[in-house]
Amino acid sequence: MKEHEFIEIDFILGLLRPNAKKIFDEIVLAKKNKMWATVIVFSLAILDNIFNDDQYLEVVDGLDISKNKISKDIIWLRKKRNQILHYDTLDKKNSNNILIDHDLKIDSEKAYNILVKSLIRLFPKQI
Repeated sequence: MKEHEFIEIDFILGLLRPNAKKIFDEIVLAKKNKMWATVIVFSLAILDNIFNDDQYLEVVDGLDISKNKISKDIIWLRKKRNQILHYDTLDKKNSNNILIDHDLKIDSEKAYNILVKSLIRLFPKQI
């Protein structure tokens, strides 16, 4: 692992409460083991954890949480997560719903980047 990845991981872990830290640890393992769908699902799980945990309001502005919840990136991430978790309920004629490893890898990288960008926006005073 590269040095900047350790710094990024330490930064993220410093922002999160224990349950979200555990989920983030799982994301790190999922990335190492090419478990792309897990990265996507857990990236949104961490953000939803922050959005819905009142204790984060001590360090995160409520308006920032509201803006982030409805941002284009979070909407994209939620849609991708739902495509993975609720595959049977989606229109099977749409080939975009097929879980292809290459596409999942690209989507997982985007999901992880959305997670990091969102954390930076939500916790600007900690940077």
